[in-house]
Amino acid sequence: MSALARWDAFLGQIETRAAQVRAEAEASGRAFIASVAAGGDYLPLSHQLMAVRSRLQDLETTITDTWHAKVDDAIAAENLGEDARWTAHAKGEALRHELDDLREELEPRLMAELARQRAAAGGDVTSVAAIGGHAIAQEAANAPWRAMRAAERALHAVRPPRNLEVIKAYERAQIAYWRAYLTVRARYEPAMGRDLGLEIRSRMEQWYTSSAEFEEAWVAAGRPRDTIA
Repeated sequence: MSALARWDAFLGQIETRAAQVRAEAEASGRAFIASVAAGGDYLPLSHQLMAVRSRLQDLETTITDTWHAKVDDAIAAENLGEDARWTAHAKGEALRHELDDLREELEPRLMAELARQRAAAGGDVTSVAAIGGHAIAQEAANAPWRAMRAAERALHAVRPPRNLEVIKAYERAQIAYWRAYLTVRARYEPAMGRDLGLEIRSRMEQWYTSSAEFEEAWVAAGRPRDTIA
């Protein structure tokens, strides 16, 4: 079996194993949620999810570690060429990113379900904000969150100095995510909805000052922030 075939098989195994871990965690988590829907300590769910996160991160790390320890050299030894090498590497990175996203989506989904079941069982809307205000908002904003992460990865895939277009694409993706997230979060925490633009601007400020400020194209263009109303 060629190095490329072995790499593909390995990635398939990692993908399958990660899916199994997530499925087991989801089933276990939903069973636990049902047991505490009417009340009780829900912190064991958080502890369980922390352990699951660690297991999934280990699987993701294995992709990078295996590439550097074995696969890169094996492809070179078989003289498969740079195109094949970069294609194989990109395949591993794409899977690692996908597994990262799927891992990050698991906890908000379960915590949102816990909050909804608690509210349904007790009619206490305030419990939604306390337990799952963030989770419900994050779940609702999942599509723009995915788009934001993709834009960030596209930005970091470009070697500095990066072009203005890729910087602006990430900026706009962040704004879209925060708008979607905060619009839902404000249903449970009304103070956040009094001035949505201000809330978004406050969350973007750190990126403008700690990241965008060090992008040559951004500074040269006059630091062109998108208008956030």
